[in-house]
This record gives sequence, C-alpha cells and structure tokens, in this order.
Amino acid sequence: MEVRSIVGDVGEDRFTHRRCHYLDIGWGDAAKHRQIGCTDTGMQVRIILPRSTFLHDGAVLADDGEQIVVVRRPEEPALAVRFDDNCGADGARRMLLLGYLLGNQHAPIDVGHDRVAAPLFTSESTARRMLAELQITADVRPVAMATHGWSRTSADAHAGHHH
Repeated sequence: MEVRSIVGDVGEDRFTHRRCHYLDIGWGDAAKHRQIGCTDTGMQVRIILPRSTFLHDGAVLADDGEQIVVVRRPEEPALAVRFDDNCGADGARRMLLLGYLLGNQHAPIDVGHDRVAAPLFTSESTARRMLAELQITADVRPVAMATHGWSRTSADAHAGHHH
C-alpha cells in the first residue's frame, strides 16, 4: 500500500467502526516523509508524504471504508520527570540544570501538563547516575513521546546555532 497523505485522526467519528491496522512509528521517524513500514497485521505500507509532515499518534494514513491504517507511537526508553516530584526553588534549580544538560545533547523534549520526557541518548545506568547527581526524582522507563509533536524549543528552527 502506498500512502501520500494523512486522511484524518482515528478519534474522528467517521472511523469509529473501522478495523484498525496499526503502524508503529517511533519518535525518531515521525518527521520522516519517506519510509516503509509494516503494520501489526503484516500489511506493508510505503509512505511518501510532503516534507515537514509529522506522523502523529492516531494519524489515519489509509481508509477503504472498512479498514484503516493508523499511526501508533510505541513506548521507547526515556527520562521521565514528574513536576510534582521536583517542586520548590531547589527543584526548579535542579530541573534547569537537567534542561541545560539535555539541551547540550540537542535532545528533544516532550512537555506534558504534569511531566517532561526526553529520549534516552545514553545507557540507563548513566542516565540514572546523572539524575542521582542532580538529585532529581525521576525515572528511566519506556514512554510514548511526541505523540502530537515535540514541544517547541529554540533548536526547532535551527537558526543562529551551529557547531
């Protein structure tokens, strides 16, 4: 099957009774406009989308009236930090230091209403050691990230910052 556009979102009423074929697209591939994948039911899908298209969790890539192909964001290793676990002035200081370290790694961040998550770019033991040194209460665990895009940062535009 060849896909050339996103036709909707699985949450729309028109897709309520359709059989779903889920295509797992990790956070690192969500912005790739050309790729080939295989659904959970074995259907091969060739994606050829316009540049800058983001494959969000729940994006419907195909609909034949009975079945749909849906993007599903799998959980992947991440640093997951709940804001409530790192409160007060000292918690804010520690979170700023974590942000500084993640920024130096050019790590994208996924900010929710109660937590921040970032892809794990190192081993779990190294990440846990860094969190302990910063005295940040957090977890290193699988998280579905960037389900609807990454949180905007200055690095998104890549303007004025080069190495």
